[in-house]
Formats: sequence, structure tokens, C-alpha cells
Amino acid sequence: MPQIKLVLSDMDGTLLPFGAHEVSARTMAGIAALREAGIAFGPSSGRERSDLIRYFHGDELSVATGIMGNGKLVYLDGELVYRRPLPRDQVEALAQAVSEHPGVMLNLYRPLDEHGHGEAGFISLGISEREKGLFPYETDINLVDALPDGDITTCAVIIAPEVADVDEVHEAVSAACPRLDFPFPAPAVFDVLERGWSKVSALPILLDHLGIDANQIAYLGDSQNDLTMMAAIPHSFCMGNGSAEAKAAARWVVDSCEDDGAAQVMEMLAAHDGRLDQTR
Repeated sequence: MPQIKLVLSDMDGTLLPFGAHEVSARTMAGIAALREAGIAFGPSSGRERSDLIRYFHGDELSVATGIMGNGKLVYLDGELVYRRPLPRDQVEALAQAVSEHPGVMLNLYRPLDEHGHGEAGFISLGISEREKGLFPYETDINLVDALPDGDITTCAVIIAPEVADVDEVHEAVSAACPRLDFPFPAPAVFDVLERGWSKVSALPILLDHLGIDANQIAYLGDSQNDLTMMAAIPHSFCMGNGSAEAKAAARWVVDSCEDDGAAQVMEMLAAHDGRLDQTR
């Protein structure tokens, strides 16, 4: 087997247990061990870089390289090398559709500058002040009345399932926005992607900049939005808590996110200089 040069990992349900606010100390140690072994690490996430940093205990190196915004942002060594904003007219149609359903919120990352930097945090629209309590966030929801100026790269539809029917909302936003896709990264959350675009669409861009091929990557994931990456990357691992689809698509199934399954893979790779034939 080839030597792994890069570990790409999904976040929610893979590195980060649902409801957790930081990845585990063992995960951070695993990432450090990869670096010491000359193996790069990066997130493959629907989140943006400005948001991801806090989950890695403020360590910017952990998010310096990767595929973010579900393939709409690619970073290499801290530099933005690719950006693909969402079609503005479709996001406007989405905002309108969301506003017509009580208990449904559109959450947006603040627009990035030309270098891919931006203020951490979100803005939200589609709900009233009195609906804020339906959404279990520790910080206040920053409500706005309209979409911000500038390119919108990453957003998500978030549903209060005790108020709105998830399948009904998915059907409504799909009908209103025929050029967008809405995969489920977590219960009652839809990511927002340009139709036909996903994390894997950005993979050739990152590979080209790194000068490696897909056979030199280990991919860690757990859910629907990881399936295309698992299909494209031969050495894929699904967490034990993953969906049935993800387990079927991955080459290996490991321990759950809560049991540091991802960190265990990192430790094995680091201990054997990325040689998978020695680790499995």
C-alpha cells in the first residue's frame, strides 16, 4: 500500500461528538503526532475556517490546510487557494422559503474578504425574536432582517423539529431552490450546496496544490455528506457511530467518535509513518 501523506477528516460526528465544543485532547495529540511523522492534517467540513479554529483549542495549524464550506473553500498552509460562492439568486430564494416556515432558521457565516478571512460567528434570519428559544445555542442568535452584501459561501438551514417537520421543510426548500442541494450533516440541519457540488468537487484542487494523489490520503467520516469523499478516496474510515450508508461506503469501520475512533487512526498512521499496510 502507498504511504499516507494527508489525513482529511469530517468534523461533526467524526472528530467532534454532537454537543461538544472542542475536539478531545487525544485528537489534538493525534494531529500533533501526524505532523511529527510528516503527515499533513486538515478538516473536510461544512464549517468555515474562522469557526473551526475554536474547536481545535485555538490551534490555527490544525485548520491551515483543508476542504471547508463543503468544498466551496480550499486552504493550503493558511492561504485561500479556491472559493466558490453560492448563487446569490438561489440564496435569496432560500431565505424567502425559510421565512415561510415557523421554527426554521437560515444560519450564515459572515462574508469573507478576498483572502478568505472573516469575522468568526454567524448571522441568522427567518425567525422572530420569540423563536430564538427554540434553538439550543449557548450564545445569542444574531438576527438580521436581510441577507448581507457580499458573496455568501456557506450557510445552513436549521430546524426546530418540535415545531417544523424536517422532511416537509426539506421538500419545500428543494422546490424553491432547484439549483441547490441540501444534504443532512446532522439531524434537523441541512447544508446548502450548489447542485452537483460537494466536498469531493474540491478534492482535485487540493491534490494539485499538494502534489499528491487520492491514494495518499486517509479520509475520516461518518455521514451522508462524506459519501462522495469515501467513494473517491480508497483509504476511508467510518466512525462506529456513522450512518449505515457511510459504513457501507468506507473501507474500514473504527470505534465511535465518542471513543476517539479518529484519534486511534491518526495514532496508528503516525506510529507507522503513514504505511497503512502496517496499521490494519
